[in-house]
Order: sequence, then structure tokens, then C-alpha cells
Amino acid sequence: MLTAAKSRWFENLFALYNSNLLRRRFHSFRIKGLPGLTEPDRSKPLILYANHTSWWDGLAAFQISRAAHLDAYLMMEERQLRRYFLFRKLGAFSVVRENPREAYRTLEYAADLLYEDPGRCLWIFPQGKITPAGKRPLGFYKGIGKLVEIAGDCRVAPVVFRYEFEGEYKPSIYAAVAECEVFVSGREVTVDAFEKEMEDLLLSLGNDIVSREFAGYRDLI
Repeated sequence: MLTAAKSRWFENLFALYNSNLLRRRFHSFRIKGLPGLTEPDRSKPLILYANHTSWWDGLAAFQISRAAHLDAYLMMEERQLRRYFLFRKLGAFSVVRENPREAYRTLEYAADLLYEDPGRCLWIFPQGKITPAGKRPLGFYKGIGKLVEIAGDCRVAPVVFRYEFEGEYKPSIYAAVAECEVFVSGREVTVDAFEKEMEDLLLSLGNDIVSREFAGYRDLI
């Protein structure tokens, strides 16, 4: 596997590039629920699991992490990480889901990262690949459940993204973060429950977009 090789100076430089890139490509980036990620109590590591409908998801996740001042890491398909190898400097590490033994090694590595520093955050895309936004069921791999079990005491929350062409030349990004749920060692973990929570959050975000109800949203660009 390819491990993370975080570089603070590169991360700070990339943050400027990423903000400029998003401003050039998108009209806005509205997010609901960001204060839940910036709460002062970070005694337990945070796992954020997100839907994966676009190549932009990773860059959107990075933008959220910077806005919330998170020390974030990201699990990424090895084939893609070899292509975008500099992402290792941003905290990305690889997973090969087709190889169960290698995949489990990655989960152990991820859990170790969180155990070393409870202030850390890990992003994971349980669908494993870019998937059409309307596909149901979402089709989570079981790794999200295994990761929470291995990590033990942690906080977990879904994050959802939608990309919408509206009345502007450029599309808009919409995101929502649910309230963090605290997990303790030994608690039963079911992938179906994670999947259901994300589906509910996607429905809520969709309703906000249709009704144009954006109270509580913040624009990140």
C-alpha cells in the first residue's frame, strides 16, 4: 500500500491552489452542518464517510477540512493515488479493495493513524468508486463497518455532495454534514445503518435545494 506522507508546507500551498480552482470552476460551494466539525471537543478521532459521484469529491473534502481546521487523511483507490501521487502529501493513502488481505492492512493503518492522535480526521468513500448520484441502494463496501470496529472509540458522521447546474454559467456544489455519532469499543456496527443515514441526508439536502432553503449554509469559496 501507499502510505500518507503529509507535508504541512505543501498542504498550505495546495490550499491556495484548491480555493482558486474551485472559484474558477464553480459558482458557489454551500455547506450545512460545518459547525459540528469545528466543535472544541476532539478527544475522539473523527471518521467522515461521503458519497462519491464526482472526481471533485476529494477536492471538496479537502476544502471542508481546511474550513473546519481538521488534520485530515483520506483513503483513496491505489490506482488513482499512483496517478495523483502528490495527494500523499495531503494525507492520502491507498486501498486495494479487490484484495481482502491488502484492504484489511489499509484499515489497520487507518485505525493506527487515528489512534496516534485523537484530533485527526479520516475521510472514506464507502462506495469505492464514482457512482451515479441517483443509484440506490448506495452500495457500500463493508470496510466502513470494519474500520469503525477496529478504530474503537471514535466519532462518525456522513457527508453528502451534490453538483447542480442552476441559473448560472458554472455549477454549484452543495454539501451537508450530519451530527457526529459517538461509537465506543464493542458496540455493534452495521453497514446498512450507515447507508440509511447517508440516504436520509441526501434526501434532506435535495429538499433544501428544491425549496431554496439555505438558512444555516455557509459558502466555502
